[in-house]
Amino acid sequence: MFKVHPIAILNDNYVWTIIHNYNTVIVDPGTSEEVIEFHEKNNLHPTAILITHHHNDHVGGLSKLIETYNVSVYSPQNKKFKFDFMPVKENDEIKLFKNTLTLKVAEVPGHTLDHIIYFGDGMLFCGDTLFSFGCGRVFEGSFEQMFSSLEKLKKLDRNYNVYCTHEYTLDNLKFLIDYFEDNETFKKIYKKLSQRSITLPSKLKDELELNPFLNSNFEEFKQLRIAKNQY
Repeated sequence: MFKVHPIAILNDNYVWTIIHNYNTVIVDPGTSEEVIEFHEKNNLHPTAILITHHHNDHVGGLSKLIETYNVSVYSPQNKKFKFDFMPVKENDEIKLFKNTLTLKVAEVPGHTLDHIIYFGDGMLFCGDTLFSFGCGRVFEGSFEQMFSSLEKLKKLDRNYNVYCTHEYTLDNLKFLIDYFEDNETFKKIYKKLSQRSITLPSKLKDELELNPFLNSNFEEFKQLRIAKNQY
């Protein structure tokens, strides 16, 4: 029923766009030009914008998009924002596409203090908290906060598609191949994904199994990977 399309912007960002009957919901528009071009080319109409946190590569296109389309913006509370928005917080639910789609909200501080995620109907829009085979840098929060946020993600439906906002997958895999001493599992995944122009979305169930940042005991995780390489 819902299609999710990536609009590539900047060096490695994606603006994820949920499409339903020629209407869209835009997630983290770091720029506006590519988003407007995509909508005009495909005769699409934006109905809402979702923001996960305040970094400019996630909100830089908002002013122009609001001016162009006059859409509602959902966002975490942040005093730095100069645009009108509807603040959302932990356990809130957002009704989209005339109540056709419901997305839930969870607070996940760590990368920033205001970071939130949106999830529902098989989709997880996690901003810069979780990446494929990695996680976001801790800029404003504490490592304890980031750990707790990742633990929260581990409790979500394993079948979610993970729509993170940066194309970091291959770089993350290079790091894991080195860290886990030329691990064959990660080498095989790297070879497979390197043939694709877009590696996302990933599956949460795969991240739970293979992403070491969702496994708190690194030594046990390392032994698990070595054991799997025997097959």
